[in-house]
Amino acid sequence: MPPPSDETPEDSAMLRPIEIRPELLGQPLPWDLYDRYGVLLLARGAVLEDAAQVLRLNARKLFARAEELGDLDVSEILSPFTALAEVVSTLDSVFAAGVGEDVAPRVMGMADTIRAVIATDQDACLGWIALDRSAAYSLRHSVAVALVCELVATELGLPPADQRSMLCAALTMNVGMRELQDQLTGRTAQLEPEERAQIAAHPERSCAWLRSRGVVDEIWLAAVADHHERLDGRGYPRGLTASMIALPARLIALADIYCAKTGERFYRPPRLPATAARDILRGSRSGLDPMLAGVMFRLISGHPPGTLVRLANREVAVITHNSAGGQPIVMSVFNPMDEPLPQPTLRETTKIATSIRSYITFDPAVHRFDLERLWGYAG
Repeated sequence: MPPPSDETPEDSAMLRPIEIRPELLGQPLPWDLYDRYGVLLLARGAVLEDAAQVLRLNARKLFARAEELGDLDVSEILSPFTALAEVVSTLDSVFAAGVGEDVAPRVMGMADTIRAVIATDQDACLGWIALDRSAAYSLRHSVAVALVCELVATELGLPPADQRSMLCAALTMNVGMRELQDQLTGRTAQLEPEERAQIAAHPERSCAWLRSRGVVDEIWLAAVADHHERLDGRGYPRGLTASMIALPARLIALADIYCAKTGERFYRPPRLPATAARDILRGSRSGLDPMLAGVMFRLISGHPPGTLVRLANREVAVITHNSAGGQPIVMSVFNPMDEPLPQPTLRETTKIATSIRSYITFDPAVHRFDLERLWGYAG
């Protein structure tokens, strides 16, 4: 059997998640098998020895190069970008629900999809958070917060039922000010007193909206009510302190702040993830949970997938994966004249000519990418 290698494949940026099927037992692998960092686990042609080996491999996240999969049936692996587009569309319809409609089943279905896409390809999900601008801010922000919450909650080993309730809360936390949230995006003027009052009241308004539409899950409702409370008592609407704020609300508060800092806001440009991490971790008066913050930034990293970089050759590239050895995997998308390349192109950041020289703030008016192609879900 060919031994595993610690080399990064030339086309490792185009990795697709896969699962080894039982019928491959005793058969030569039809593709090279990698982990999520692009490290080769088994070479093409290796023969799987027994069912125990298949179980061990499937217990971790496995990937193959998209071009090697060809016409093989991998239809059970849904593109996370397709799935997240469906979540956004469903959330939009839920926000339009009238009094008396039961929205809980649809929101719980979205929560299950969030869990599935994070389990399938968390790098692509982080890329979606950073780069997708195809829907209204209120929708994208809620889905982004839910994705970050799921990433951290899975690492912490929260009970599945509690995770589901928390994700439902993240998706619906701002339904009480959805219209105002979208109106403020892109605006530069200061908030009016009436707008500040609406923002301060939105946790309670969101809870009332959910109750009037069939939600009775108290973990869900409490997380929505308390997601702007802070451990030091400086939050709103009730000024709760640490012992009074449950973990789901603490985690949503952290993810909400992070996604707001790195996303577009009406009063300032987005911050780079590393800058947002520094602001949150160094903010002695932030009132956020420091343990959760440490876990979140360890998982996301200072320069997560979706981060834009300027290479030494002046090309603009997108980080698609962070490798185990510390060197990110990047795909160039713009040439040195800032013109789009016809095809995303892998660049080796260990080489002087294509090393990373600086990080770039995402500008949706300029930086438009095919995320399916960048993460290997389209040719």
